[in-house]
Amino acid sequence: MILSASHHVPRRDVAEIAQSLIGGQEDVRDWVVAKATKCLSVENLQALIIICFRDIGDGEECRAWSLIGALTRMVEYLQLTIESEEADRSSFSRPYTSLHPPQGWTEAEERRRVFWCVFNLDRFCSFTTAWNTSLTSDDVNRRLPCDGITWRKEETVSTPYFGIWDKSAARIGNPIAFLPSHSTTAPATADEGGITPSEATTSPGAAASSVDMSTVGAFAYCIEATESLSRVTSYFLQQKVNTKDHNDLGSWLTRFKELDVRLVHWKMLLPKKWKVNIAQQSSRMDPNLTLAHVTHNASMILLHQPIAFPPLDWTFRTRLPSFCSLDTCQAAAIEIATITNHYLQIAEHTGPLSNQYAFCVYLAARVLLLHWRYHATDSLSSEFWALIQNLETMAKRWAGPHQLGTRENLASKYQAVLVDLHTRCVQDASFNINPSAYTTEVKHSRSVSQHLDAAPRLQGHQAVRHPAQENGDPSFTGNVSANAYYPGATPSLVNAQAGQRSGSVGSGDLGMISQMLLDAEFIDMDRVISFDDGIFGTEHESGCF
Repeated sequence: MILSASHHVPRRDVAEIAQSLIGGQEDVRDWVVAKATKCLSVENLQALIIICFRDIGDGEECRAWSLIGALTRMVEYLQLTIESEEADRSSFSRPYTSLHPPQGWTEAEERRRVFWCVFNLDRFCSFTTAWNTSLTSDDVNRRLPCDGITWRKEETVSTPYFGIWDKSAARIGNPIAFLPSHSTTAPATADEGGITPSEATTSPGAAASSVDMSTVGAFAYCIEATESLSRVTSYFLQQKVNTKDHNDLGSWLTRFKELDVRLVHWKMLLPKKWKVNIAQQSSRMDPNLTLAHVTHNASMILLHQPIAFPPLDWTFRTRLPSFCSLDTCQAAAIEIATITNHYLQIAEHTGPLSNQYAFCVYLAARVLLLHWRYHATDSLSSEFWALIQNLETMAKRWAGPHQLGTRENLASKYQAVLVDLHTRCVQDASFNINPSAYTTEVKHSRSVSQHLDAAPRLQGHQAVRHPAQENGDPSFTGNVSANAYYPGATPSLVNAQAGQRSGSVGSGDLGMISQMLLDAEFIDMDRVISFDDGIFGTEHESGCF
């Protein structure tokens, strides 16, 4: 704890004393890891979780990967992946017990929260690298954490189980409409598990379930949003699809629609009790709720990005609702910028932000750059530079109020990559940004990030903006040339898609799916959480998990 928090102490003299007492931070870090992996305990898990957050935030994710993998096995060995009452279910092979039963509800909730921290790390590792998740439905059968105030008051409450999807059941071609999301009892099978209206079906008019969500708090909704982002990665972006096969392609587009509708339902059914008047209570932005909303918008970006920016060799690209997905990506990115600007202005939040938050800001800025590059007639959105500035602020906050921490960290790496991409777009008309390369553009260790060291630190965005853009020249186009993703005649693509609603979309299953995706009801769905929605503060809890 001292190792990770020493450079965030408000008083500089105390921070310097704490760091001097620690000595060589790398040696201390390695000593903590060595001691924490010697035996299985909840306390050792907590120490390793802190080390992982620190390594990732320092921009050395590669050092955290092996620890995250170890953590996912350690929570299994300690049977933290299941509820304590589930451990009593009869079995012909009883697992070895290495942890004593919890001494009451408060300790059980503590262990539950430790597990969900490991779960979030596993998901973060997956969607930032496009690797498979380690914790699956075969392992996990856990209730969501309760709200923070209830936990601190030690008031016993029951929360719903959170349904983790079965990977084989959720493969492309299998419907995900009725995969469980929550249940009041342990879901023995997918059929037995209860479902909630937020993710129960793909029909907006589906009947509401009776699962009680009143006992969960902001941390639980952050877990749900994180899992949504993971589902987009695992069950859509990572799925292998033969784009020349109409059946495969139809199944892929059906999955796109299913995930899109589930995300919309999650947004629609957030608890109204948490709505506050932002104008009157602008300082009440719960960190976990804010991260949940930003993560939801990032999920929309990753889901719609392949549809918004289809490669030219996709012969069916004119059947895709690209104009709708472009608007969704842009709206989600702009709202991430708006939410982040307000959140960073809150005086009481001077500490570091979540690594996941930095990733969401990176995705938002990157998709705005893609939008500008794809449509040569559009100017680069001003929110791009706001997001760049946000990342710089995040990088400074990670280094601490006295900048005693490392200056090259995860947020600064994201910022440097974005500035470099923009510079290359301006200087090289043939430069191609691959929409799916967000997992490979950032180097995950300091030793191999020399190109980031060479990138200039942002001293105001005018230093890297194109002169024509700085002068407000409406003819500035960024010199986009034809390549795998960016057609030279962008207006013709837009005009072709503008007439898709009335034009023919082909025959067979692919044609019907294309018609569904171009239907006005689908296109007009309210997908993005905006700052004006106001669901950022809560009376039930505050502070990070």
